[in-house]
This record gives sequence, structure tokens and C-alpha cells, in this order.
Amino acid sequence: MVLLGPTAKSIREMLAVCEVYAASHGLIYNVKKSEFMVFKAAGRCPESFPAISLNGMSVKQVSHFKYLGHILADDLKDDDDVERERRALAVRGNMLARSPRLY
Repeated sequence: MVLLGPTAKSIREMLAVCEVYAASHGLIYNVKKSEFMVFKAAGRCPESFPAISLNGMSVKQVSHFKYLGHILADDLKDDDDVERERRALAVRGNMLARSPRLY
């Protein structure tokens, strides 16, 4: 599940709704598998960010995150994702080059 919000307050409010839903349905979110990322806009990102918690435990802040097979970066650059795709293409190309000819 991914939650997107313009402020820390909005994320906290959405997490509170998720906590209430989970509690009423006998579910528990795994905080160890939960992370948050702050996208850095040019010149508008604070140096520190208020803590985000889930079920009373602090959620880890990350600078890179893999979602649906793509790497998202907090600096909005896609260099890591492009490099991942380049490597995957090279692997597929090498597999084709080394495969026996079927003719």
C-alpha cells in the first residue's frame, strides 16, 4: 500500500485511518516493513522531517524505494531506475546472443 500526501500531517491522518481500520478488522501493520520518503523539491525541502509513527512505533525514512519494479528517489532523479533497466536489457541481449540458433 502506498500513501501520498502533501504534508506530514496529512500522512499522519491517513495512517490513523489505517490503524483504526486494521484494529477493527483484526489486522496489524508490520512497522518493520514500512518506510516513508520525502520527495525533495528544489529549495523547498526541510533539512529535518517530523517523525512518522505507525502503531506507536517510528517508521524508517528512506531516500530510495522500489515500487512496482521501479526505483523511486527522493531527489526525483531516475538515474538508478535507468541503470537497472540498462542492466536488464544487457542481460537479455547476452542471453539471446548466447542461445543456440534454432534454424
